[in-house]
Amino acid sequence: MKKKTTPEAPSDALPVSKQTAGGVAGAIIGGVVAGPVGAVAGAIAGTMMGNRAAKGKTLISSGTTATVKSAAKSVRATIPSMKSKSKSKSKPGNASKPASARTAPRKPAASKKPAAKAPAKPKAVQKRK
Repeated sequence: MKKKTTPEAPSDALPVSKQTAGGVAGAIIGGVVAGPVGAVAGAIAGTMMGNRAAKGKTLISSGTTATVKSAAKSVRATIPSMKSKSKSKSKPGNASKPASARTAPRKPAASKKPAAKAPAKPKAVQKRK
């Protein structure tokens, strides 16, 4: 007696390369964040990262990391508001207080609206003859 064989069910998982997956994911995220230009930039960055992942390398190279750190350091040195505050300027009594105690006291909340007036009494209804 011959056994019935069932054909193999098609697999739902499609083979997708890491470059393609990175490009599509980058395009979607870039499109959401920055519109059409972000979609193109995200697709390029995602494809580059997918290519590095396929080769077994880290996603972001050490050279890129070093460049970003030096750029951030120069920006902090240039922009006065980003410079770190020195600890010598703090008041001696504030160091032991929690952050909530160091803030300025809040202004009292504005008074609530006055209560609504009581509903008017219904008028007497006269009967017609």
